[in-house]
Amino acid sequence: MKKLAWILIAVFATSLFVWGFAVSQEKPKPSTLPTSAEKDTAKPAKADTLKKKEHAYTGISRCKMCHNTKKWGKIYDKWAATKHATAYATLASKESQAIAKEMKIADAQKSDKCLVCHVAGYEAPAKLKGEKYSMEEGVTCEVCHGPAGDYITSHIKKDNKKQAAADGLMMPTEELSKELCVKCHNKKSPTYKEFKYKDAVKLVEHHKPTAEELKKQEEESKGK
Repeated sequence: MKKLAWILIAVFATSLFVWGFAVSQEKPKPSTLPTSAEKDTAKPAKADTLKKKEHAYTGISRCKMCHNTKKWGKIYDKWAATKHATAYATLASKESQAIAKEMKIADAQKSDKCLVCHVAGYEAPAKLKGEKYSMEEGVTCEVCHGPAGDYITSHIKKDNKKQAAADGLMMPTEELSKELCVKCHNKKSPTYKEFKYKDAVKLVEHHKPTAEELKKQEEESKGK
């Protein structure tokens, strides 16, 4: 009996040794859980997921509400006196009709080639054109200052300049102004003349009057 017991113990020990060796030789299965590096690469970059917001065009009448007061230097009236205000109407003139004929354009007021520079936001999709938007307004404030659909409210508050900028308001520097101007005032235009920025900008100059300028205007009006 004792001999049998020792034989059984020896067999059991040998079995354990063989099983342990076999387990140690097995290759560990790769983890199905993603590593921290994989998690990071799986997340899309924020810059790729964010789309630049498109702002709607409101039309010049929304600008006129505030920007035709004395406080703002009657900016609307200044714009209305420029060729920008009649840019669309000009396409129906005899001169424009003659140019259109030479370019084999049936109607300048319906041609993409002409309207792209004679109308604010012409190439913008229909969904971005408000109820008061009209091609007849020609080249408006929204060409240089951006579509006002969102900043029409935020730019009113002096302490909200950052939000207004985020909402699409542009306050063109000389460099940006030149860039905007030459998009249309270039050699592709059939009526092109050498573009001189400093002379051109004087024709559309407008600014909010200072307190001193407003006082001087008031005194001049009283003296008449």
